[in-house]
Amino acid sequence: MQKPSSSDRSRLLGDPGVRVKNREAWVRKILEGDVRSASRLLTLVENQDPTAIPLLKTLFRHTGNATLIGITGPAGAGKSTLINQLITALRKEKRSVGVLAIDPTSPLSGGAILGDRLRMHPHFLDREVFIRSLATRGAWGGISPALFNAIHILDAMGKETILIETVGVGQDEVEIADLADVVVLVLSPGMGDEVQLMKAGLLEIGDVVVVNKGDLKESRRLFYQLQEMIPDRPIVKVAAEKGEGLPLLLSKIGRALTDAGPRGERRKRFIIEELRTLLRETIGKSVLKVSFDEKEVEAILLRKRDPYGLIRSWMKKGKI
Repeated sequence: MQKPSSSDRSRLLGDPGVRVKNREAWVRKILEGDVRSASRLLTLVENQDPTAIPLLKTLFRHTGNATLIGITGPAGAGKSTLINQLITALRKEKRSVGVLAIDPTSPLSGGAILGDRLRMHPHFLDREVFIRSLATRGAWGGISPALFNAIHILDAMGKETILIETVGVGQDEVEIADLADVVVLVLSPGMGDEVQLMKAGLLEIGDVVVVNKGDLKESRRLFYQLQEMIPDRPIVKVAAEKGEGLPLLLSKIGRALTDAGPRGERRKRFIIEELRTLLRETIGKSVLKVSFDEKEVEAILLRKRDPYGLIRSWMKKGKI
């Protein structure tokens, strides 16, 4: 078995010696909130270009200030519509807003299938709002390192509130609980939500639960069901299309932030999850480059060895 070369590790981790043209000017523009410069760096991050690492390292000391709000729930519940209204409400409070929408990956291009301009176009011309779609790209273990890096970039730009929208029901939705300061779970009536909730365990991660389309009669039944299932959790009815219920929702989010305790303690979860994700991604890519000894493969084929013991022996010998 061949160990990953030092050049492989440099490509995975980002060689600090990689020269980026006008790096200082690029960093300065991002810190000043320049959308074009931030977009260019986000593209490098999504493409896993190692030249992004020196820039990210420089920006990192300017991060850790933004409030992170996760928006999750079943597909079709109205998350994007709600985010549109949340942006409007936050802008009325003069807060600078960033939005990261995690989208499915296109099997052809590898990019996000749903475009940010199609989702939240009313805010596209507002320079205090930065919206970006991120492709999941089948990340190791769920959430991609690109999401953490994107959060850091928007944070360094000076976005005071960053809304992170997940794609649907899956591993990303569960892991968002370790990233965001507060998780808002969005549901809507008539979707078999109670079955989905019990299967996916989403109720456990929602700090604030929203019943969207609250102007419909069916929402009342879902609202009361949720009150019985999670009596200790704030539940808010909204009608996102009409912009109804937003002041109460923002109030509940603010209260949840206060109840969550000091920001430093909350951010420890974020750091631990980021380190785990980077390790998974780095080790996973290293493994993909490994060549295997034909004799060892033959021994497992003939059941003279088992794969579990072989991997343990590699770890003891420092081969992986």
